[in-house]
This record gives sequence, C-alpha cells and structure tokens, in this order.
Amino acid sequence: MRGGLPTDTPWRRVFHKFKMNQSQFAKALGKDRSKISRALADEKGLINGRDQELIIKAAKANKVALPPDYLVPAVK
Repeated sequence: MRGGLPTDTPWRRVFHKFKMNQSQFAKALGKDRSKISRALADEKGLINGRDQELIIKAAKANKVALPPDYLVPAVK
C-alpha cells in the first residue's frame, strides 16, 4: 500500500473501491471485461479522461465513495 491508497495504480485502486468482480465492474462502466483485465494488468494503470468520466458516473450510480486521488497516480 503506497501513499495510504490500497493498491499501486489508479485502475487497481478504483477497481478495489467498487468491490465487484471484473465482469460486474466492466458492466457498470459499459466496457468489455477484457478492457478491465488489460487496465488492471497494466504496469502504470493510468485512467484516460473518458474512462474517468465513466468511472465517476458508475460510482455515483452504485453509491461508491470515490475520492478524486484514486483516479490519478500516487505521488512517490
């Protein structure tokens, strides 16, 4: 755990916060599960602006408290 956040990349932090499996998370975002799998496996796991918007909307719809710092890389 780095910088007080549960995992080391933005995608992994967000995924962890939703407490869903990859298929459920993909459905909540309107994405294919393979996109989520690749994003979680990516070394940097950066979230693009379009996906950030989808994540924020899904968080609101699923009543997930998502701090803004989960969407950006942790400062080392």
